[in-house]
Amino acid sequence: MSEHGAREIRVPQLGEGLREARIVELLRAPGAPLRRGDRLYVIETDKTTVELEAPFDGTLLEWRVAVGDVVDIDSTVALVAAAGTKVVAASTKTERIVPPRTRAHAQERGLDDDALAAIPSASNKLLPEDIDRYLAARAAESPDSEGMREIKVTGGHRALIFRLRRSATLVIPGTLAIDVPWSDLEMTGNATGDTRPTPFQVFAHAVARVARSHVKFRSVMVGDDRIREYDHVNVGIALARPNDELIIAVVRKAEAMELPDFVRACSRGMRAAIRDGAEAAADTQILLTHLGEFGIVDSVPTLVAPASSIFFLGAPQQPTGKVRIAVTFDHRLINGAAAARFLDDLAMALRRG
Repeated sequence: MSEHGAREIRVPQLGEGLREARIVELLRAPGAPLRRGDRLYVIETDKTTVELEAPFDGTLLEWRVAVGDVVDIDSTVALVAAAGTKVVAASTKTERIVPPRTRAHAQERGLDDDALAAIPSASNKLLPEDIDRYLAARAAESPDSEGMREIKVTGGHRALIFRLRRSATLVIPGTLAIDVPWSDLEMTGNATGDTRPTPFQVFAHAVARVARSHVKFRSVMVGDDRIREYDHVNVGIALARPNDELIIAVVRKAEAMELPDFVRACSRGMRAAIRDGAEAAADTQILLTHLGEFGIVDSVPTLVAPASSIFFLGAPQQPTGKVRIAVTFDHRLINGAAAARFLDDLAMALRRG
């Protein structure tokens, strides 16, 4: 039980050795009535994605997590008013109270109002004890050692590490590469009517179009015993924010677009991802990456599940004028011959323009 008689819903232990989970989806809004067994939220663990149910009747008061958060097993995800309890007001956002004594306590320790917003609390009231715990944790994370400091990994970076570790336990990767003429990716004239496509956009569009006839590349693995085939191709474009945070801009139904529409969709998706910190969804089958601006000509791209493949486009190689295209694929789903045929069809599609 927590404050005011509200009951806590915690992340259950779903398997031996699991330490944390990623919040994928919140299925109910604060204020919603709950019956035991109602679908409530979805989590992703190292092993699988699980839809969890309400363990008892009541009214959802508030979520203590957000989509994308990586949380420890047994941590609180929501507060629920027990059945029969009168709920005065349910709000999608709980205003946290900072009493004057807490604010004074913070000021004595050099913390301003902006810093207070980042301090977690066990309830909707920030107490001096919460500040002391926060400062003690920071001191433990940043030992007094000349020439070094430690920074806690949070937010999108922690989520990426979670996805990479999960991929390492699930995916059996394979990698193939081919070289194609750089000139096959260069567009002459004003092909889109407003913006000339970049070589990477030409490449990305060709990958999506070729995937129409390669069903495994528009599929994903669900566990080790099911393949989920999609009618459309959703591609994710890897981007780096100024702080080097990796984000993914997703273009849906990319195979159905002509090049001008694809270029515009890429621009919209990139702006949204940079603004919102977006990431690939469960139905993003293909990831795309390019480091040509740094002169990187070759790479073994790292596949992040649930995508079935990731394609890398290198920088032009001198003096040959060729460019390397490498693909890492989920070998549980795609074998080497199928990946080789895809690359062969991709080279042909680029040659034809």
